[in-house]
Amino acid sequence: MTSVSDSAGNQQTVLVLGGRGFVGSHVVRRLVHAGLRPCLFGPSMEQDLLADLSGTFEERHGDVRDRDAVAAALAWSGARDIVTTVAHSVGRSGLMRSGDAEADNALAVNVGGFRNVLEAALGAGARRVVWTGSTVVYGSADDYPKQPVDEDAPANPLTFYGLTKQMSEDLARYYRNRHAMDVTGLRLPLVLGPGLWYQGAASTIMDLVRAAKAKASRRISFHDDPMDLMHVADVADAVLATLLHPGRTDAVYNINGFTARLSDFAKALEQRLGTLDVVVETIPPALRFPLITDARFRDTFAFGPAYGLGELLDSLIEEDACQDD
Repeated sequence: MTSVSDSAGNQQTVLVLGGRGFVGSHVVRRLVHAGLRPCLFGPSMEQDLLADLSGTFEERHGDVRDRDAVAAALAWSGARDIVTTVAHSVGRSGLMRSGDAEADNALAVNVGGFRNVLEAALGAGARRVVWTGSTVVYGSADDYPKQPVDEDAPANPLTFYGLTKQMSEDLARYYRNRHAMDVTGLRLPLVLGPGLWYQGAASTIMDLVRAAKAKASRRISFHDDPMDLMHVADVADAVLATLLHPGRTDAVYNINGFTARLSDFAKALEQRLGTLDVVVETIPPALRFPLITDARFRDTFAFGPAYGLGELLDSLIEEDACQDD
């Protein structure tokens, strides 16, 4: 059987599951720019976030719940490195809402599908698996008197999505301990950036940016608690750093870009675009999560995010300006 890697020359091939999604598409973009050869596996998507990269990657459509299809995709790619960003979503609902709305499907995709990936990796002798988890594995902020919390703080998820990510962490540790697999999870905070298509807390912030850019009137109901946030391009950089790290890595890392409140976004937007015609009704958050520290990841990988609050807003304003042209 001829694999993609056979025709890719000396390029390192990486199988990316969920490469058409919001985070996954940016991972694919980063791999291409780094000179690697991504092979994609996952469902087709309504919006093509990789149209400008056509011809730089190979692709197979399929479902992670199909173990044979996952194994066949890995064999087809010839990859020894795997990245999976797969998570169950319902339409444009956010991941937490989707998990609560369709718990059976969330369990089948987020946990069962992830196990299929690990089984395929084990059978093929893959070198490394990097996967995207979430900081919502932590419980209520009230349960963590010492903050920011690190990876040693106990998980205590309050959402079904968070539960599936905790279960996936346990699953990954099992494969590390039983089979000595090199598998590492990155706990993502709230992720923002180009291509965000689903609804949730991140989309509320994106709506604020779009309203400010368009000088539009808007009324937003949202909390003003501090939030851990990260530009999706920094997430992709963190995935690449983990993938290419020469030594063995830990089972899981917190990653983060910066911490800010919605009022910080509003003030920074006014500095850039003038007075906003936006009324923000401050309401309590539905769930309050603890703030995290990602010091362990930064120290291990000599990693520093490129985007703080200002850089993120500048990039989003520039992106919208390009789309308006």
